[in-house]
Amino acid sequence: MNSVEQLVEDASTEEVQEFFSRVGLSSKSYEPTDDRDVEGPLGRSMEIAVFQARESQDQETEGLEHGLQVRDTLSRIFLSDIERITLSEYLDALAMCCYGHIFGNLDEEDLRYVYRYSLGKLPHQKVDPFVRKALLLIEISAGKNVDKVISGLRDWIAYMGTPYWKPQDFSKAASELGLNLEPILESEKLRLTDSIRRYPEYLEEALRGKDYFDVYTATHVWLPDVLSSRILGIFRENVNKEAQEKLDSDADVSDAYKAVERVYKKRRFMGAKGRILPIRLQDLPSPPPPEAIEPVVFEMIPQKLRVELMPSVAYSGKAKQVEIIFLGGPDIGRSGILIRTDTSALLLDYGLSVTNQRIPDWVPELEMIDCVLVTHSHLDHVGGLPTLYEDYSGKWCATGVTGAVSMTLLEDALKVGTPLPPRRNDQHDMVSRFNRTNIDKVKKNYVQLEAGTASELAGGMVVTPVEARHIPGSSAYVVDIEGTRILYTGDFNVDDSVLFHGANLPTDCDVVIFDGTYWGRDDFNRKEVSEQVSQTVAKHGPVIIPTFAVGRSQEMLVMLDELGITSSRNVIAAGMAERVTKLTGYSGQWTGMKKNKVVLDEDDVLVAGGGMLDGGFAKMHYEEHRHNPNAAVILCGYLAPRTTGWNLLNGYETHKCAVEYARLSAHSSASSLAEFVDSCSGKKVMVHTPTKKASGNILLPEYRERVVLDV
Repeated sequence: MNSVEQLVEDASTEEVQEFFSRVGLSSKSYEPTDDRDVEGPLGRSMEIAVFQARESQDQETEGLEHGLQVRDTLSRIFLSDIERITLSEYLDALAMCCYGHIFGNLDEEDLRYVYRYSLGKLPHQKVDPFVRKALLLIEISAGKNVDKVISGLRDWIAYMGTPYWKPQDFSKAASELGLNLEPILESEKLRLTDSIRRYPEYLEEALRGKDYFDVYTATHVWLPDVLSSRILGIFRENVNKEAQEKLDSDADVSDAYKAVERVYKKRRFMGAKGRILPIRLQDLPSPPPPEAIEPVVFEMIPQKLRVELMPSVAYSGKAKQVEIIFLGGPDIGRSGILIRTDTSALLLDYGLSVTNQRIPDWVPELEMIDCVLVTHSHLDHVGGLPTLYEDYSGKWCATGVTGAVSMTLLEDALKVGTPLPPRRNDQHDMVSRFNRTNIDKVKKNYVQLEAGTASELAGGMVVTPVEARHIPGSSAYVVDIEGTRILYTGDFNVDDSVLFHGANLPTDCDVVIFDGTYWGRDDFNRKEVSEQVSQTVAKHGPVIIPTFAVGRSQEMLVMLDELGITSSRNVIAAGMAERVTKLTGYSGQWTGMKKNKVVLDEDDVLVAGGGMLDGGFAKMHYEEHRHNPNAAVILCGYLAPRTTGWNLLNGYETHKCAVEYARLSAHSSASSLAEFVDSCSGKKVMVHTPTKKASGNILLPEYRERVVLDV
């Protein structure tokens, strides 16, 4: 927690130091202040900062009437308890959230929540400049130099899910806060980036005479991915055209590969670490005759994939190195891993974060993939596919019911407004491509794989799905490249549940990339949860159980069935929970929601989608019965901060109904996960985890980090 004195000492500009010095003088007084009419650096009353300073020191806030009013507004935003809010009221609340973060009273989750609250409700042209200045103030207050401030702002943009602002967009606010950004903004890298963003219609002229590697390394941090993709396309066409001119008319595959390799090196057509990008002879204007595909290899290509994959297989050579690129998924939220060789590439998952609507990071190899493998149907693993299909024309594969359930969830996400404005309307933002047209493309290009059956899904890459037992249809994948075996678990569960026996994954792969959701955390006990649910239902009615539509809904319904509750009570599956349960094939003595049923009766037990209690039938009937002492709510999944379920569990929602938290997970428990990882013999990489530290032999990759393996 930051003290005023510490902020005065640490802040990296005199202007901010002076402000906190004034805040300090006011916060030491227990008397009402006259700071309401004095503006702070955010252009709002300084009393808001004084209020947070006093709260951080457990000092009296009585008499700070404006501060109390703003705190009340902020609390109501957190509770989604405001029907209408003025821009001025909102900016005051956002300022309080910013100062609360600086003083350690509130965290970054709170700040992101308050920002997202404005989307679609208030004019972003007014909100965005304020947010930029608030983020700058946070970075300056931490005592960072100008380089680290710029880097920190880029991290905030990704975390908050804001539009892709340019560094230049912060210039005016930085000047007002006493920070000179000009030396950074005038650097050659940012000048090139800014020029491309301002004048994308002159892109080819801007790139003339430059090498791809130089442009990529100069622009990839601050350039929107759509423009990065266009730049790659221009260079790719040019180098392939030049390579074609170097080929003899009778060149075979080997000669053509060497000729293209020479051109790629000469023109520095490279990605990160200076490695040339995959050589795809099939992309040449006039590729050489392909080599014959061996019958055994041909038979391993799924029939529905042969048209797309035969060129990749025919032109692939013996791999020398394998590179694993972590596009997303070190943290929980937007999984995406790319595996490439010299000539081929596979994409494993391509998710969309529900908290900030970010997709995995862009790298040039993403434009050169042969196939996409999806582990399961949760949006953080499949939600980015529509954005990919703006340009990608290949297939995506999964097992079991994953295809059908994925389409249902993508349709629902579009229906509820994904993506939110203003990013929905920004043609340079990849997430704006999440639209009806591309969802239809996703639907048309699905190919189902069978667990346990090996298939060649890219040149030299043989993939075997293994049941992951996370949710219905989920799979892990073993990717075999010239005998080097990589296991990607996706989300998996080695524990038994009411839906499955635990997963049995191979432990002898050269690399295991595993889901570390519960790494180092307390175990959960399904038997205790069953008893908890049984006792709660016996004592209360109606009972509302908000669940995630896929996996948790089916688990709760089957549990209620096994406990005999579906025989003694009217158990109802409603909304997405009902729809997905039908898709997955689970059945029991529960019923669907009748169309004319508008209220819940005492005998009803409702299982409905919306696991965080933020919408749908669960939210509607919770509002109906929140003050009913006979009713109960059983929360049974992850609750993001400031969602209705989180507020209810943590005492921020007024209610008279009973509230229970049944701790369940479709991921491996901590002890079982550790046991599985210990049994693995190869290199260990943990993704999809809140953990920031692990034992010395486990890699926790950064975004865009690359692991290179010799084959």
